[in-house]
Amino acid sequence: MDVPFHRVKVCGDILVTARGASVHTFHAVDGAYIATWRLPKPAGKEDGAKSKKNGTDKGSAAPTVETSSATPPPKRRRLESAAGAKQQQQTGEDAPSKEQRKKRSAAAAVTAALRSGDLPVVSILEATADGHHVIVVMGHDKTVRVLAHDLQGHIEQISQRTVPKRPSAVAITADGQTILVGDKFGDVYALPLIETEESKKAKAAAKVAEQSDLPVVAAAPTTSTATTTTTITTPLQLQANSFTVHTKGNLQALENQRRQKELQTQQKAKQHPQDAADCRLLLGHVSMLTAVAVAEAVPAACRGSNTIAITTTPPRPLILSADRDEHIRVTRGVIGSSPATSQTHVIETFCLGHTSFVSRMCIAATRPDRLVSAGGDGELRVWDFWPDGRTVSSASLAPLVEQAVGSSTVPQVAVSGLYTFPTDSSPVATSSIVAICERVPAVFFFVLEPDGTTLTHAQTLQLPGLPLDIGVLAPRGETRLAVALAAKDDSSDADEATYASASLLVVARGHGQAAWQVQEARLGPLPEESYQSDQSDIDVDPVALRHLLLFGTDSLRKSADETGGD
Repeated sequence: MDVPFHRVKVCGDILVTARGASVHTFHAVDGAYIATWRLPKPAGKEDGAKSKKNGTDKGSAAPTVETSSATPPPKRRRLESAAGAKQQQQTGEDAPSKEQRKKRSAAAAVTAALRSGDLPVVSILEATADGHHVIVVMGHDKTVRVLAHDLQGHIEQISQRTVPKRPSAVAITADGQTILVGDKFGDVYALPLIETEESKKAKAAAKVAEQSDLPVVAAAPTTSTATTTTTITTPLQLQANSFTVHTKGNLQALENQRRQKELQTQQKAKQHPQDAADCRLLLGHVSMLTAVAVAEAVPAACRGSNTIAITTTPPRPLILSADRDEHIRVTRGVIGSSPATSQTHVIETFCLGHTSFVSRMCIAATRPDRLVSAGGDGELRVWDFWPDGRTVSSASLAPLVEQAVGSSTVPQVAVSGLYTFPTDSSPVATSSIVAICERVPAVFFFVLEPDGTTLTHAQTLQLPGLPLDIGVLAPRGETRLAVALAAKDDSSDADEATYASASLLVVARGHGQAAWQVQEARLGPLPEESYQSDQSDIDVDPVALRHLLLFGTDSLRKSADETGGD
C-alpha cells in the first residue's frame, strides 16, 4: 500500500517531508532530492517473515508430543451437556451469519492494522525553531525520536525514548530545549531535546540486563550526595523440563509456561523503564488530549502593534493544551532546563466556547497575545487567552466549506490544519491565518487585523486534491506554502503508483497580486529503495486503510451515545 507525502515541515531552505515510515528532505528552491531517513526494522521481523514464508513459524505451531502406543489414550473431557447443546441449536438462528462475521472480521483487521507493528507511519513531524532538530513520532508505538539536521538536508537519528502512553500531540518550548508530549490519556510530559547522560547509562544497563535475561529496575535519580541503587531480580526458572514430564497434559502445560515466560520478557523489553528518568509529568486532562502549544504571558503594557514598553522581567511561559471535551487549558509553562522546578500544576485560566472537539491551535504571528483555535464545530475562534480567556473574534467555516465542495449536503467540518505567518503585502502588522479541513479540496485564508479583535475571510483557494499538511516557505521574504495533497478519487481501481508520486503543490501570490495561486512543484525523484521500504504486507483493503491513516481527525467526534443525544 502506498501513501502520499502527508507531513511537511520547513527548516531554513530545506523541505522536510514524511511519507509512510520515511522522512525525506528536498531543497525548497528547486525541489532537488537530498536524503532519506527510514525507520529501522526490528531484528526479529525479517526472521519471522522468512519463517512464515517457509511454513516454519515456531510461535504459532503447536508442540508435537510423542506418545507410546502402550500407554492408554488420554481421557476425553465433556465440554457441554446434551441440554446445553439442544439450547444452542434452538438459539442458532439469532447468531450472526457467516457474511456478517466476515464483514466484522474485515473491519477489525483494518483497525487492528493501524495498531500493529507491521504498519509504522509518521503521525507527528515537528522541528525546532532553528531547524537543527526534527522530532518524529510513529503512530504504532510510544517512541519519540529526535533527528539531528545539519541545515543541508542530511538527517540522522540521535535518540529514541519511550513515553508511558502513545503520543497524540507534540510541541517544543521557546528555548528549544524541552519537548512537550501529550498523549491520548490527557497527560503532558516533558522530555529534554538532547538525551541526558543518566538516561544513556540506564539504557546501557538495561541492554546488558536484557542480554543476560536479568530484568533491571533502576532507582530514580537523586541528589549528588545519595547513590543510585540497582536491584537485580532472579528471572523465572522453569523447574520442569521435557525429561521430567511425560504425559501429554503436562507437556502442554510446560510449553504454555515457556511461552508465557517469553511473552513476559518481550513485554518488559517494550516498557523501557530506563526512559522514566527523562520523562517528567507536567499536567493532565480528564479527556483525550488533541493539541499542545506554547505561548508567553504578554503584559497589558506590551500588547498591540503600536505600543512599546520596557520590562525588566522576562515573560512567563505558558502551556496551552486542548482536549476532546472542547476545553482549552492555560497552564504555567516550563522555566529553565529542569521541568521539576516549574509550576505546571497551576492553572491560569480556561478558554471555553467550542461546542465540539478542538483539534488545532496556533499563536498569531504578529500578536503573541492571541490564540487561534478550531476543531469539529466549524468555528475559527480568536482568544485573548491570558489572563481573561475570552473570545474576541470568530469566523464560521461551514458556509465556506459548502461553497468549496459545491454541494448543499456538506458533512460535518473537521479542521485538520491551522497555520499562521505575517502578511507580506500588508503595510501594517497583520497575521495571515490558513486553515484546511478534512476531505475538503480547498485552503481557506483569513486575516487577523492589527487590533487583534477582527478576523476576516480573505480567500478560498480550490486545490486539485485533498490537503493533508502545509509548510510555510519564506526563502527571499516572499511567503510561499508547500501543500501535501492526497488524491480526490481514491478508489480500488485507481493506480497505486499515483499515491507514491510526489503529491506536493506550491501556493504563492502572483507577481504584483494579492490573491494566492497554485503553482506546480517539481520534486526530485526518490530512490527506489524508499518505495520498497514503505510497502506494507498487511492483506487489507488499501483504500480503507489509507483513509484511516490520512483522515483521522473526524474520528475525534463524539457519537450520540457519548453526548447523550438520540
